[in-house]
Amino acid sequence: MADEKLEISNEEVAPSEEISSVEAVDTAEPQYDDELEAKKYQEKKQAAIEADKNKPFDPDALLEVRHLRKAFPLKKSLTGKVLSELVAVDDISFTLKKGETLGIVGESGCGKTTMGRTILKLHPSNGGQIIFDGKDITNYKPSQMRQIRRDMQIIFQDPYSSLPPRSTVGGILSEPVQVHKIVPKSQEKEYVLELMDKCGLRDYYYERYPHEFSGGQRQRICIARALSVNPKLVVCDEPVSALDVSIQAQIINLLKDLQQKMGLTYLFISHDLSVVKYISDKIGVMYLGAMMEFGKKEDIFGNPLHPYTKALFSAIPNPNPDVKMKRIVLTGDIPSPANPPKGCRFHTRCPYAKEICKHVVPEYKEHEPGHFAACHLLDNEA
Repeated sequence: MADEKLEISNEEVAPSEEISSVEAVDTAEPQYDDELEAKKYQEKKQAAIEADKNKPFDPDALLEVRHLRKAFPLKKSLTGKVLSELVAVDDISFTLKKGETLGIVGESGCGKTTMGRTILKLHPSNGGQIIFDGKDITNYKPSQMRQIRRDMQIIFQDPYSSLPPRSTVGGILSEPVQVHKIVPKSQEKEYVLELMDKCGLRDYYYERYPHEFSGGQRQRICIARALSVNPKLVVCDEPVSALDVSIQAQIINLLKDLQQKMGLTYLFISHDLSVVKYISDKIGVMYLGAMMEFGKKEDIFGNPLHPYTKALFSAIPNPNPDVKMKRIVLTGDIPSPANPPKGCRFHTRCPYAKEICKHVVPEYKEHEPGHFAACHLLDNEA
């Protein structure tokens, strides 16, 4: 009888143990192998890079960027091998047509300026392609770049430190005209005075030095210097961030007027969303070196897809005191670009982050016509 009771008790316990183990498996979170996921991501990215290398250039684009990467070495071995690096720009792709303005927004340190300088070949790129005016300039040497340097110019952020203090305005504006031989020497002064008039500078400023001008006037000189060689593309690196609000409006209106008169194409880098909304045709949102969202201005402001974009837009002040804005406050600090988080770069601050966001890099893809974003939440909605 004792044996029979033992057998019955075993039969009664076994099924309950089996059921509990099945329930534990069903309710458990999916497990991710970080090394395997990273390997899959790198293989997929490399396959996309190789596939895009063979694609024909866009005939309507003045600037086409494909999988641009820029990294700065942090530590090297005795033989010169890079042991660790800071990836400032990682896998950036976009197309900019003639006469358009692309606004690049994001927090300080996200890689906006580095991207602009890399496109202009002021920094050598570590990967990807830069196609300008139908030519692949990715591997151009300085001697080759000089031939097209006049077509690509930059307006720097600080008008106080970007002008040589010992040169007059006439000398500053005449130098690029002489180097690139824009006009005969006998017509240089007349050409410069005409350019100064376009940029709202008086003719008697010609003999003055930079320290004699206000911030807004200095930025006008910087704009005139960039336009002195009749460029096709101008990278505006936060050109109004160091100016008063009233002067900002004047400079932005000047840039728009010059764009219409001279047929310019702008890459406008800024952290002021109100300014970007006013001047841009397309907008790219960057975070920690990567593009989070990209699309037309109407799509980005009318229907932001990425949580980071929504958080940025919630911080825009509304001049109407009766309208209450629902502010999305991001908790935590921005991770170091030298040691970015695994999976989605934004998951450490995202209020909607899931387990998959911590391990798997979201795919940057088109969710609407011309509207790109990289977020797992959008994949779940689809």
